[in-house]
Amino acid sequence: MGIHQKYIAGRLIYYNTGNAGGIDYGTEAVQVTTASADRKFVSIYVKSTCATGDARGIYARLNLAGTATDGYGDAIRALGYVTGTGYAYASGTHATLRIGTGATVAGSGAGLRTTLEADAATRTLSGALSSLQVDSFIGADNTMPTIHGFIRFSDVGSVRLSHLFVLPDVAGSATVFAAHSAQNMSHSIRIIDSAGTPYFIMCASVVGNRTGGS
Repeated sequence: MGIHQKYIAGRLIYYNTGNAGGIDYGTEAVQVTTASADRKFVSIYVKSTCATGDARGIYARLNLAGTATDGYGDAIRALGYVTGTGYAYASGTHATLRIGTGATVAGSGAGLRTTLEADAATRTLSGALSSLQVDSFIGADNTMPTIHGFIRFSDVGSVRLSHLFVLPDVAGSATVFAAHSAQNMSHSIRIIDSAGTPYFIMCASVVGNRTGGS
């Protein structure tokens, strides 16, 4: 029993011969460790020259096929765990789309793309659904720094972006972007810039003034 490997048609295949399968590279108690700088623990450099079709550097697919009463399922779960001090930057996942000199993307391009998908069916979907969920999980007794928020926008290149969001529709009744016939501002969303100056996005509380209603 256990994991075995072999080459099939030029590909390295891992498979299990028992009831349990998987690939382990260190454990939580015994971690693969290095003191060498600029070290990549797992490196994959691949290249596609096909003219049509899709190419993916890593493809992970998790099928949640049980009759569950609880539990979680993540096709990919990344945890960046900071136990040292003084790091200039740390993240759980860093995704980048780089467009080289002379290269083009004819359609859309994004550093990170998230999709909420549901098969066609006559039903009302359950749960609290979103294409992107951003959580905070700050332990007790922490004091947040002046500059913090659920999402941070940063222009780090020489050319600055001109728009914060790209909306899916032009203004239309009952769409994501709809006009208001009157302005009844009773709430606001607090934001802060990178210099620590707070600003406020005003919100309308009267649905009846929005074309298309709620």
